[in-house]
Amino acid sequence: MKNIKLEILSILILCFTVSCSENTIESFEFGENFDRNKMDTFFLTLEEQNLGMGSVAIFKNGQLDYQKSFGEADIENSISATPQTKYRTASITKTFTASMIMQLIEENKLTLSTTLDTYFPELPNSNLITIEHLLRHKSGLFNYTDTAYGTDIVSQPATQQQLIDLFIENGTVFQPNEQTLYSNTNYVVLGFIIESIDQKPYSDALRDRIVIPLGLTNTYNGEAIDTTNNEALSYNPESNDWILATETNTTLVNGTGSIVSNPEDLNTFFQELFDGNVVSAISLEQMQANSTDIYGLGLIAIPFYQKMGFGGTGLLDGFQSISIHFPNDNVSISITLNGVSMSRNDIVIGALSIYSGLEYTLP
Repeated sequence: MKNIKLEILSILILCFTVSCSENTIESFEFGENFDRNKMDTFFLTLEEQNLGMGSVAIFKNGQLDYQKSFGEADIENSISATPQTKYRTASITKTFTASMIMQLIEENKLTLSTTLDTYFPELPNSNLITIEHLLRHKSGLFNYTDTAYGTDIVSQPATQQQLIDLFIENGTVFQPNEQTLYSNTNYVVLGFIIESIDQKPYSDALRDRIVIPLGLTNTYNGEAIDTTNNEALSYNPESNDWILATETNTTLVNGTGSIVSNPEDLNTFFQELFDGNVVSAISLEQMQANSTDIYGLGLIAIPFYQKMGFGGTGLLDGFQSISIHFPNDNVSISITLNGVSMSRNDIVIGALSIYSGLEYTLP
């Protein structure tokens, strides 16, 4: 697997164009008599102007407060997106992976200080890299999705050994804990560790540890996209139209970008996570990003004006996604997109602004 480029996953830390310290915005509450017609018009505008296709759901106090699907899940066959449509969530997978790692730590099967050589001594610096380094993107392992590729490569399956060999070949870019640099390699390795400890595939661990206990009926580890199972295809914008995107084989991204879900299930997961039904309160506190770390243990901090949320973002092929939970307001928002020409950042700002009753001009 030499000289392949997997520019298929990246995390976009959302630095909202609104400032968290602006004093021109008075305090506001999410969902207080917001203009539902304006919200509907916002997403209809995205569809009509070919700015985006996908689904959105907003929970308040654990209950669905708003849902909208817009655009098409399968353009060729004229299949419109619905609340049941499922999308590849890309790097939001990392929060699920981190949650399972924290469960294993609580079960005394692992610690944050366990070194990588316990499982993969052949990886560079394995005796120095800890589980916490992997979770926080401080391992120094080269990001394998930054290597050269062709469509024929990303659409083909990869074995664990092929990926490990690729990681060895790519080496490291700094010493462990020397700095923070996003690397999908970290979470693929964490997925392999989950498989090693649980003695089952990542997909089964996800099902048994997260999906079944939380009752997530539309969440699973993805395989080839199946439109007959309400799975969306993804598209890239071209000349005010959409072209079908390359479909990455999910074996290349297990643990880091492989999960399929929809906004309601994603909101349920984050609600349950912050309600203490996935990991303990101590583990959850450790997972949250803080002022000294860009990345928490599988969670990133995402502000909206003075309100602070935690969640994740994702990018894979033509799919983009974001989930944010605002603990102090008990509000969650998830947006899954299978085609985007307007900035995802701007889409989320629009939705949250309308939901907050703030002034917002439709695109």
